[in-house]
Amino acid sequence: MTTAELLAALALECPNGVSFDPMAVRLLRQKVPFEDWQIEDLKAAMFQLGNGLWLSHEMISDDECRLAFERQAEEWLSEYGCFSVERLFEGFYSVLRNITTPEVCAVFLRHLGFTVAAWGKKGHFCFLSPPNLYDNLAAISETIARWLEEADGTLTFNEIEQEMPYLTAEALGNIRMHFLPEVHEVEVGEVPCWRSTESITLPEDFSEKLTTVVDTLVALDEKVTLAKLEFALNLFYRTRLREEYAILDNDTFMRACAKYYQGGSDVFPNKTKSRARTGGKRVRSPNTRFHNLGVPVGAELLFTKNSHIFCVVLDASNKVEYAGKAWSISKLAIHLLGVSSANGFCYFSYEGETLWERRLRLERAGK
Repeated sequence: MTTAELLAALALECPNGVSFDPMAVRLLRQKVPFEDWQIEDLKAAMFQLGNGLWLSHEMISDDECRLAFERQAEEWLSEYGCFSVERLFEGFYSVLRNITTPEVCAVFLRHLGFTVAAWGKKGHFCFLSPPNLYDNLAAISETIARWLEEADGTLTFNEIEQEMPYLTAEALGNIRMHFLPEVHEVEVGEVPCWRSTESITLPEDFSEKLTTVVDTLVALDEKVTLAKLEFALNLFYRTRLREEYAILDNDTFMRACAKYYQGGSDVFPNKTKSRARTGGKRVRSPNTRFHNLGVPVGAELLFTKNSHIFCVVLDASNKVEYAGKAWSISKLAIHLLGVSSANGFCYFSYEGETLWERRLRLERAGK
C-alpha cells in the first residue's frame, strides 16, 4: 500500500489518532498492514500531539473544511500580519475533528507550515515572519494608539474588537498591558472603554493641590503612597475623586499624579516609566512620526504594494498628500489596500526601506 492509501486506511480504522509505539504497532498491523520502513513516511505526513498520538489530515476534517481553515489563516496573515490562534479555533472547532483546544490548533497550524508562537497568558499567535512576533504585536499597538489619538483619547472596547476581529479580547488585553502602559480600562456610562492617561480631565487646581499634599507628606517624613494621596485629595475635594473622574486603575492614578506633581521631590521614580518589558527589549513610544524617522516634509514615499504609487510628506507628523488630497499615512494605506485597518508606516518606503524598518533600525542604533 502507498503512503496515501495507508493514511486513508488508518483514518478509517483509528479516526482519533494512532500510536507508533512497538506494542501499538503490532496491534495496528492486525487492522492495517504496513512495513517498518513505512512508519517514517507516515510520520512525515502526520503530526503528533502531546499525548503521543499521531493524526493525519483525514483525521481532522474533509478537504473542503481544511482548505477553508487554511484560507482564513492566510487571509488574516495577508491583511493583518498576525492573528490569535484562539480566534481561528473559535470559528472552526465545530467542523474539525480531534482539534479540541487552541493549543492543539496551534500544533496543527505549525504542521501546515504556519509560524505560531505563545505569548502572554495562554495566548497563541500565528504571524508572518519576518518581522518577529514582538514587532507584529508592536505594530498592532501602534494602530490602537493612533485610533485613540484620533478619537481624543477614548474608544469603546467594542469598537476596537470590531476593527480587529482576528484578535481575542484576551490578546487585546495583553497587548494593552505590555505595549500601551499609558492606556487603561475604564467604564464610561457603563460601557467598557480604553482611555489614554493624557485624555484624563482633572480639576483646574489639581496640580496645585496634589503638589501641596505630596510636599506636606515629604516634610513630615511620611512615605508617599497611593492610599495617602487618595485620602488627602478626597478631603480637599470633598468627594471620592477617583470615582468622580473614573480613575479606578491604580497605576493610571499614580501616573496622573506623577504627571501633575510640580514639586522637586523624587517621589514617583518608577511610576512614569513603562512597566512593559519583554525579552529585554525596550517598549516603544506609542506614536511614530516622520520627524522622528528623519523623513523631511516634501519627501516622496513609495507604496510597497505598487511601485507606481507614491505620496508626498506634508508635515512632521503623519500627514501625506495623494491624488490631490491630504491623508494620514495609515488612512491612505487602508484606502489603497482596501482593508479595515493597517499601520501605514509598514506599507510605505523611504530611501529603500519601509518606514517601520527605518524606525526599528534607528531604535537599535539608539537614535
